[in-house]
Amino acid sequence: MCRQNNAPPSLARVYTSQMSLSAVELQDLKKLLLKKGAEINEKLTRLLNNQKVSVDDLLTAKPGETPIERLRRFLSLVDGQIQRILAGTYGTCTSCGAALPYVQLHEVPWIDTCQACAAKATS
Repeated sequence: MCRQNNAPPSLARVYTSQMSLSAVELQDLKKLLLKKGAEINEKLTRLLNNQKVSVDDLLTAKPGETPIERLRRFLSLVDGQIQRILAGTYGTCTSCGAALPYVQLHEVPWIDTCQACAAKATS
């Protein structure tokens, strides 16, 4: 990771592969991921305590996947993105390495594939 033009850390651009996110943007995205992780963890805890929980607003279920499996998969995905932030690889497509737009990351911070690679995977 490097800073551009010796800018203060709060204004620095963090470079990873082919993209850059400011330190402020990275911090914002990390907060979103941590918030979503806490929400998933709460739902998972409630499900494990035999309480009724809606998981319809989360990832699309895979065939035969239970709500607990779905929550665990989503939590793993969110945790993986937090680990990518720490490793300096967050914000790039895991398939082709292309930069993921900040706007998309802000909307869905756990994405790890660009639209082109996602389209190839579903066709």
